[in-house]
Amino acid sequence: MGDEEVEYKAEYLDTAEDAEPEVANWLPRPGKAKVTYAEGSSFEGVFNGERIKDGPGKYTWMKPAEEDGEDPQVHATYEGNYTDGKKAGTGKMTYPNGDEYTGEWKDNAMEGEGTYVYKATGDIYSGTWVANKKSGQGMYQFGADDSTMHGTWVDGTITEGTWVFKDGTVYTGRFEGGRPKGEGTFAFPSGISQQGFYEAVVAEDADEEEPPALLWRGQSVVTC
Repeated sequence: MGDEEVEYKAEYLDTAEDAEPEVANWLPRPGKAKVTYAEGSSFEGVFNGERIKDGPGKYTWMKPAEEDGEDPQVHATYEGNYTDGKKAGTGKMTYPNGDEYTGEWKDNAMEGEGTYVYKATGDIYSGTWVANKKSGQGMYQFGADDSTMHGTWVDGTITEGTWVFKDGTVYTGRFEGGRPKGEGTFAFPSGISQQGFYEAVVAEDADEEEPPALLWRGQSVVTC
């Protein structure tokens, strides 16, 4: 979400307790200040010599009241570090839909180690990010069944790794589009394992937009 606004009121927070409050419609000096923008959004934090956000701070986005007489509501928040006006370092972002990301940032994007919690499903991803996409090593936990995917992620999706189910069953193999693909191995809590491969099967009456069903073609069962 963008941070820059045009019209605002600034109040410095680093003045002495017995000094007159410094309030203006611009930033006359660097320091710690609270800036409130025309539509109600605000930023409280440190500004550098160029009057740019630089250091720890909190940005609160507001959305207008839906009806007359109601107060504006918080739309989203970011609390963390800024460098040259952009989210950088570590910080926590709460999005309009309730999702939360806590971790590292670079140039206003999720980059580095971080955890993303999906409000609607309860899913959680913890791992590395590049340019707002899951990329590198990570773990995804599904809120619906507590199963977890551990492995390598590229451009936001897992490509290889393990899928651990709540009962202890583990699938190891490659993935595409978040689903197993090709050769893999199932290891069961009983000590039995089975190699095989997933085959995509398209039903004759299937919708063109629906992904094909996956059929497991297992080989001989091996007992450890």
